[in-house]
Amino acid sequence: MNKFIFKIICFTTSVVLLSSCKKLLEKPLGSDITEETIFSTRNNVLTYLAETYRQIVPFGFPYFNSNSVYRMDRTITATTCDEANFTVGYAPASEQNIAGMAPINVRLSIDVYAQNYVGIRYAWKLFENVDRVVDMTQQEKEEIKAECKALIAMRYSNMLKNYGGLSLVKKSLSVADDIKIERSSIEETVNYIVSLCEEASTALPNTYSTSFTGRVTAGVARAIKAETLLFAASPLFNSNQPYLQFAKPELICYGSYDKNRWKKAADAAKEVLDWAAANDCYVINTGNPFVDFGNATSMMNNPEVLMAYQGGTVGQNGFTQWYLPTLGAFNEGNSLTYNILPQFYKNDGTNQVWPTASDAPRPFAEYNTKMDEMEPRFKSTFWKYGASAWNNPNLARFAWNYNANVSDMNVSAVAKLVKFTYNYQGGTNVNFAQDWIVFRLAEFYLNYAEAMNEHEANHEQAYWALNIIRRRAGLPEITLSNPNANTQEKLREIIRRERAIELFAEEHRPYDIRRWKIAHQPGIGGGDFYTFGYTKNTANNAYLTYQVRFCENRYWNDKMFLCPILQTEINKGYATQNPGY
Repeated sequence: MNKFIFKIICFTTSVVLLSSCKKLLEKPLGSDITEETIFSTRNNVLTYLAETYRQIVPFGFPYFNSNSVYRMDRTITATTCDEANFTVGYAPASEQNIAGMAPINVRLSIDVYAQNYVGIRYAWKLFENVDRVVDMTQQEKEEIKAECKALIAMRYSNMLKNYGGLSLVKKSLSVADDIKIERSSIEETVNYIVSLCEEASTALPNTYSTSFTGRVTAGVARAIKAETLLFAASPLFNSNQPYLQFAKPELICYGSYDKNRWKKAADAAKEVLDWAAANDCYVINTGNPFVDFGNATSMMNNPEVLMAYQGGTVGQNGFTQWYLPTLGAFNEGNSLTYNILPQFYKNDGTNQVWPTASDAPRPFAEYNTKMDEMEPRFKSTFWKYGASAWNNPNLARFAWNYNANVSDMNVSAVAKLVKFTYNYQGGTNVNFAQDWIVFRLAEFYLNYAEAMNEHEANHEQAYWALNIIRRRAGLPEITLSNPNANTQEKLREIIRRERAIELFAEEHRPYDIRRWKIAHQPGIGGGDFYTFGYTKNTANNAYLTYQVRFCENRYWNDKMFLCPILQTEINKGYATQNPGY
């Protein structure tokens, strides 16, 4: 089986050199660190490469600056949209949900703008200097240079989703260069990312030796291209008019709608699927949907994950440090919102009937029954109240009292989020280490289905790709003969619903609702959010009732379809701010 998890800690060259690599980017050459030091040996270069990965590969919610490392602070991006709520405590997501995004504070955005260019500089430095290494074969040098191109494309692709057109740095800048690089148009940015991916994919290997599994492969380069083109084809960018009036509209949209952009996105997604089929990557489907989905999203090195981030040490800088609930009142983890709950199917593929906000309290036994009727992916993603987690019922770690120190009615939770923890055998938060999934093959089946349907209504390939995912989930197949799926509009809603379920909390929906231009709709990106509240028998602590209740009103402004560039960067005079900020 091909494995793609890049274990950054696998390089054993000294930590001293790793620190030196950081300094290389922070001060001019000619002091105590020189390029000759870094590029003198193969081992040094591999250590530098490892740090390049750590700087570039996405790893969740990079708000908090801890020891000069940007990392997540107590939550994930799912809590900035209708997916989830940060249950108890406070985090940057909480601040955004109250005040929106703003350029005045790094915590009021979903990206750290300038930090992106640190990793890009690492990659260009490596690209430009690897030929100097004497104890490395030319083939390995060429592969590393291709690796650098793919990594740069990955970072630019991630920035594209956040900002639109970008300041494209195409080499490592020196003091002699003009560093005031204005933003390029959407078209120029997308074309540049795609060109990097295409150049990289022809030179990258399909596999690595066991000691280097997880590095960027030709398949990952194709995945970056496919995801970029899907975003480029979507309504946010593929439009005659920008989402807000703007003096430079080319920075935030194409200025024209072109259906052929969907065809390019479909072709790129199919390239990923074809590559995967030829290289032992596949959607796990043994006929047991609960186990299969649990393994696909929790088992490290599984055949469905094309790439994941594993750059942090146990308990540090990883999304799981703040992902799981604790016993205290301060941080009870992340929970499912009532707003998105109806997206999930029952086990037979029909819709569940949930109480409404106007209903009186209902018996808790009804809550139990309805939860138990839900489809396998729901049970692998969430943990219902009053029982052990479905995805790890025998582990004491997953049998906490939810609300040890707080009233149940003060907790905003339909069910707790425990995805990525199937059969986890560890202990407390501080020693829980899990990979952050960057690319999972299921995404590209859904990308392909969406792009084919948008390019040509009711295309048989859209149904085929969608059903690969539904079959694994144990749900009935969707066909053109189904009256609920026999138009482009109806199939579009089914595909979008499937993305909401399959890719829940994998950092897709916060971007999906923006690229589809639906984030402004009430209860999706902002507006009123709801949850369940519960009552208990004080004598025996048994749950008695559950009820839909108002949770909070979240802020939305259409300027938030893209992120602000931090004002400190705007003040440097090289970039144009996005509209509304």
